[in-house]
Amino acid sequence: MWQIELNIHYAISKDTLVLRFDLDDQATFSYPYGEHQKEVLDELIEYVKENKMPLRFYGVNEEQLSTFNNCSFFQDVNMSYDERWSDYVYDFKDVLTFSGKKYSGQRNHINKFRSLYGEARVCDIDDIDVEKVLAMLREYQLEHPNPNALEKEEYALSVKIINDYKKLKQCGIVLLNDGEEVIGVAVGEILHDTLYIHVEKALKSYRGIYPTLYQSFVRHVNEKYGPLSYINREDDSGDEGLRISKNQYQPIARIHKYVIHINSPIKRVDWHILKGDKVYLTRFMNKDIPTYHALNIDNENNKYWGYDYTNDLSITEFNDHVFYDNAIADMAIGSSINFAVREKGKEEMIGEVILWNFTYDGDTELGCRIMKEYQGRGYGKEAFLLAYRYAKEELGLCVYARCYKENKPSKEMIESSGMILDREDDSFYYFK
Repeated sequence: MWQIELNIHYAISKDTLVLRFDLDDQATFSYPYGEHQKEVLDELIEYVKENKMPLRFYGVNEEQLSTFNNCSFFQDVNMSYDERWSDYVYDFKDVLTFSGKKYSGQRNHINKFRSLYGEARVCDIDDIDVEKVLAMLREYQLEHPNPNALEKEEYALSVKIINDYKKLKQCGIVLLNDGEEVIGVAVGEILHDTLYIHVEKALKSYRGIYPTLYQSFVRHVNEKYGPLSYINREDDSGDEGLRISKNQYQPIARIHKYVIHINSPIKRVDWHILKGDKVYLTRFMNKDIPTYHALNIDNENNKYWGYDYTNDLSITEFNDHVFYDNAIADMAIGSSINFAVREKGKEEMIGEVILWNFTYDGDTELGCRIMKEYQGRGYGKEAFLLAYRYAKEELGLCVYARCYKENKPSKEMIESSGMILDREDDSFYYFK
């Protein structure tokens, strides 16, 4: 589903598979699948060296963590997970009946649905006109008029997977009302003893439809393919409502997807204050949350930062602390080192300096943005220089930067640090 958005590629070497994709706009790999993992890891190290890439792995499970802990040729191993992307796992047999006190809520919702609308007919997607399913999805879209960026993308991909359903050989059902109109659709696939559910979409105007759709899908799978052990309903993406809902169905486990970052310099950061004549740099603090929020939603100021928060797929719950939380999460997985810029003699945050895109062999990209009301005073130049010296002298990194060609103040800021123009393309100047 996400092949375009994540820029997914694959390689097979020695009968061992590796995926490459973009996570936080940085190259990331799957743990090698196959019998020759050590040899392929050696090849992967050479690949990231040649292509000036980070060596990061995503989707690493608990079992694979020990491999990284015990590998002598991996230095500065940073490992963490973001709970937003942890999968929810359920007992297959429990969902077939929803019996027992702990499922009384689900039974009540299903009974409410039946009392209001009767017994919905369950139909295999293969036996229904795909246009009827797409018509339901359009109605679903009308019921959700203000989606966030991730919801928009997920809806578009749900349409895509319905259109490609037969090619992909998935399993799925639709629910039909008494007028034979589609009111819900679920799509998934069976791997070993687990049903993975990729799409669950239903018309919320039908009360109790989601537990009805969920149980109907599991029962359909049981009848058509036989009993399984588990159901994986995937993650909640940080959506608070979805998290509450998925917990109400009584998960028996959560599967955490670890990010492993090799040679991340954040392991060497001691977070002392970097002092200049006009500004100083510190780690982020809770008191910075309102200012950091304002910095991120100023689309005019962020135009040359290359960021528009309305297109940020990581924002599923828009609130005052979402940008701060995302920055802290990025640092936890070793993706970036974020400094707050503060005016000398004052405590309020006036901007941000960030080191990110840490390559395996010690390169990093440096960026700086200052709030509009503090621009034109030389604060950006000094903050950039302080971070540049820290990255080079204390972390031992080779520092790069880039700026949009239209952004003359940024070009001047970078060049004032002593960095030189390396190359250019249609959009950017690149400095080293």
